[in-house]
Amino acid sequence: MKLIFIFFLISALLNGHNPNKELPNWKHYNRMGYVRSGDYSKGFATYLRLKRTTSYTFRDLRFYGYFFNDNQEIRVRQKTSRRFMNFDWIYSFNTLVYERNTYLNIDLRYHYNQGLGWLIRNSNSGNSTLEIGLAFDNSDYLQNNQKTSYLKNGLTYDQNISIFSIKTEVNYFHQFNKKIKDNDQSRVQILGECEWKLKHWLSIVGGMKHDAYLNKTFNLDQALYFLSLEWNKPLQWNI
Repeated sequence: MKLIFIFFLISALLNGHNPNKELPNWKHYNRMGYVRSGDYSKGFATYLRLKRTTSYTFRDLRFYGYFFNDNQEIRVRQKTSRRFMNFDWIYSFNTLVYERNTYLNIDLRYHYNQGLGWLIRNSNSGNSTLEIGLAFDNSDYLQNNQKTSYLKNGLTYDQNISIFSIKTEVNYFHQFNKKIKDNDQSRVQILGECEWKLKHWLSIVGGMKHDAYLNKTFNLDQALYFLSLEWNKPLQWNI
């Protein structure tokens, strides 16, 4: 319930636009479906997304929920990006994530990153981006205030092919403050999706999500595979 409350609280950050310059485009996405973990546990997958775009800004709020009998992964992510100065191919970004993942023994992780991105390709058939920045998180947010710092590198690739589309996102977090012995939390986060459009508002989406920790003493690698039905709709909002 706390994370759901945080999801709606962060949605207030999606406001703050000057209507005299340009009206924003709003769209929401919903998914429900099936998920299987790497240990063959089966569960229920849900996904909510609210997107707001203009020619110069992008704001995105997402809720991921994967629920099993004995474990769960819940993630709320808010990301904002803006064209950097007068450059069309460079943008600044910041991302805020709250996460609960009992597979990884995370009661509540607070994560924040910011930096610059390069819009490598932007067309009707898809786009690609490359990001670099700094990040920090607190893996035990409810118990202490010790933060871990990282250098973040990210790569995204989207491609549309007729009624199909593929999306790939890879983020690498390299921990550079290692005060605690054997506690290196450097990791690679991978998200891959394939979408089959049944109608302009209805799709079938399948994919995988994987958090791979480079310090094998954690033994925290956990892959999730999901298959969901998605429906989406533009919103006639001017805020």
